[in-house]
Amino acid sequence: MRTPLRFYFDFASPYAYFALRPLEALAEKHGRKIECRPILLWAVLKAHGIAAPLDAPVKRAYLMADMVRSAGFYGAPYRHPAKLPVSSHLAARLCYAVAEQRPEVVQALIHAIFEAFFVRGEDISRADVIRTLAMAQDLDMEAALEAMEGQIGRRRLAAAVDLAIAENVCGSPYVIVDGEGFFGADRLPQIAWRLSQSASSQELPEQRSSS
Repeated sequence: MRTPLRFYFDFASPYAYFALRPLEALAEKHGRKIECRPILLWAVLKAHGIAAPLDAPVKRAYLMADMVRSAGFYGAPYRHPAKLPVSSHLAARLCYAVAEQRPEVVQALIHAIFEAFFVRGEDISRADVIRTLAMAQDLDMEAALEAMEGQIGRRRLAAAVDLAIAENVCGSPYVIVDGEGFFGADRLPQIAWRLSQSASSQELPEQRSSS
């Protein structure tokens, strides 16, 4: 059975937002599933001793311009956030709690959170914003609050951060394909290439000989 694509990302990462839909298309084309794993990028980078990407003024200026350019390149609706970076812990906790209780709505929720932040300019660090997004997925207010503040979301997010550190995640988005890591939305062509190689290597001998 083909292994899923493990997709590590921070909800405050515009490059993760740009990458998700193309990655979903690649996964579908190659018969793979996607394991979406929200993380707190600052915690992962801190564990590795890596400075936050927006800390250096010259790099921040470049990335701010590149985010707008990349949105155009990927054809993604985009409104530059008024505040960046922001804490995405509430959104990540919600996703992990929902994944355990109602996995069928997680992917739609992830898209909704990205669009709230990068299309409508909503502040995803605010509990009321995340609660509204949760309720749009038919989660009631009590369930949403428990997901954001309860132990399931906290525990699973902490475990995801620990696993990201162990798997040498060094940015967002970071995709693991059959044990190999790819960092950045600009790695999508290489991911497509690697998936094509993997598909070819898994053909039966008689299939290869007849092709």
